[in-house]
Amino acid sequence: MLKESFIVAQLILFTGKGGVGKSSVSAATAFHHANEGFKVLLVSSDPAHSTEDVVGKSVGTTPTLIKDNLWAMNISSQKEAEYFLTQIESYFENTVTKWFPGFDTKLLTEWATFPGMDEVFALEKITELTQSIEYDLIVFDTAPTGHTLKALTTPDSMNRFILRIIRMRSKIEKLKTFFMKKDDTDKMIQFLQNTIDRIERIKTLLKDEGFVSFNLVSIATEAGFQECVKTINFLKANDFSVDNVVVNHLIPDFEEDVWEASATNKAVSLIKMEYELQKPYRIKYQQLCESENINLVGLYKVPFQPMGERLNDFCKLIWNSQGMDYLCEKSFEIIEGDDETLELILKIPNTDLLKLNSDGYNIDWNHYKFPSELRDYQIVKSRKLKNGYKIIFER
Repeated sequence: MLKESFIVAQLILFTGKGGVGKSSVSAATAFHHANEGFKVLLVSSDPAHSTEDVVGKSVGTTPTLIKDNLWAMNISSQKEAEYFLTQIESYFENTVTKWFPGFDTKLLTEWATFPGMDEVFALEKITELTQSIEYDLIVFDTAPTGHTLKALTTPDSMNRFILRIIRMRSKIEKLKTFFMKKDDTDKMIQFLQNTIDRIERIKTLLKDEGFVSFNLVSIATEAGFQECVKTINFLKANDFSVDNVVVNHLIPDFEEDVWEASATNKAVSLIKMEYELQKPYRIKYQQLCESENINLVGLYKVPFQPMGERLNDFCKLIWNSQGMDYLCEKSFEIIEGDDETLELILKIPNTDLLKLNSDGYNIDWNHYKFPSELRDYQIVKSRKLKNGYKIIFER
C-alpha cells in the first residue's frame, strides 16, 4: 500500500528591532532548510523590504524562485486593510445612518482603524500559506518589533470594536423595530462576524506550538537587551512562547596576544572596546534565557556581507549543534506500496473548516490542491480524525 502523511506547513517567525540583522537571520534560516531538501517560502512584511537586498534578487508579492527549494515574496497588506475599511464604511452608511439620521459614519470608520492593522492582514496571508502543503516551511521575516507586537494585540482590539457594534445594533433594533428592516443589518453583522472568526483563527494558529515558532533577534547593547526583555514579557503575557533568542553582531573573544596589540593598534583597540562593552550584556542575555527557558544563540560578526550566495556560509553559523533549536518536517512523504491504493493522513489545525473535494481541500474561500502524485487517484472514503482527516485513494 502507498502510505502518505501530510502535515500543514510549519511557520517560523523572526522579530526584533530594526537594524539587528533580522532579515539576514531569516534568509539564512530559509537557505539552511532549502539546502536540507525542504521546500521553503521566505516571506517579509517589513516595509523596508530588505529581503531583496539580502537574497540578491528582485522579490514581488507572489512567490519568486531564489534557488532550488527556495522561494521568496513580500506581503503588502495595505490593500486588504483598505478593503476592510471600505466595507466597514459602506455597511455603516447603509445601517447606522438609518438608526441615527445625519450621523457621520466616518467617525466609526476611524474607530475601526487600529495600530498594527496592516500586520493583522499580513498574518492572515501567512495563515493561508500555512494551510497549504505546497511548502514544508514558511519563514516569516516580520516588521520591526513594535509593528509585530501591535499586530498581535490588534486582533483583540478589533474584536472588541466589532462586538460593540453588534451589541449596539441589537439594542437599537429593539428600540426602533418599527423603522428597521432585518435585511438592513444582516449583511453588516455577517461581515463583522466573519471578520471575528478569521481573527480568532489567526490567534489559534499563532499559539499552536506544534506548527509555529517565535524567535527574537537582538544585539548586545542596553537598548537591544531592554527591547528583548520587553518583547519576551509581552509575548508571555499574551500566551506566546519564545523558542530562540539570537544575539547578533557579537565580537569573538580573541586570544591574549591579539588583545595585547590594542595598545599600539587602533583597529584592535576599537574591536576590544566593543568586546568589553558587550560582555555584561552577554551575561544578561544568558541569565534571561536561562530564567525563561529559552535557547540562546550567539552570532559573531563575520568578515563578509551575509547576502546572496554567502548566506550558504552564514547559515552554518546559526544552524549547528550549538545553534537554533528547531525541527522541521516534510509536508508529505510518499511510501510506495504493492497495490493500487493510497492512504493519506491530512493533519491541519481548524479541521472543522476543512472540506474535501476531488482534487484537494477547501478552507474558507481558499482551495488547496493535492500533490501531482495523486492526479490518477480517486477518493474512496475519508474519516475525520482528532487533528485532521484520513483519506483512502485508489487508482
